[in-house]
Amino acid sequence: MKQVAGTIMLIDKTGAPKFLVTESAADYHLMLADQEDGRTPLATILAAIKDQLGLNVNDLRLGELSNVIIEDQDVSLFVFEWGNIAAQQLSENITSLQAKGYTFEHPKTLRGLLTQIDMSGVPHFN
Repeated sequence: MKQVAGTIMLIDKTGAPKFLVTESAADYHLMLADQEDGRTPLATILAAIKDQLGLNVNDLRLGELSNVIIEDQDVSLFVFEWGNIAAQQLSENITSLQAKGYTFEHPKTLRGLLTQIDMSGVPHFN
């Protein structure tokens, strides 16, 4: 089954980007969802973010769409950013995500994850 990946970019206080990932056994992973019949890749990842993470997807803005190769599979990767939400809401979102095993990490920390992803693909729209 085809998978779709997603992450949320957060700019820290120093202006550096951090990305939402989950960690297991010292490895980082992007959020993955199985693409559902009748749904576009975007609809699939938004449903996963809403259902699995409990986030209000209306607060997210699509910042980047790429095709990547993960474990020899062509995967659509969606990078979201939060729109204009209050600092209190952002803090509550981060706390909720941490309770679900997610964390925001700098790209430097994610080198192991990034070496597993071939970013040479081009976007495709279904």
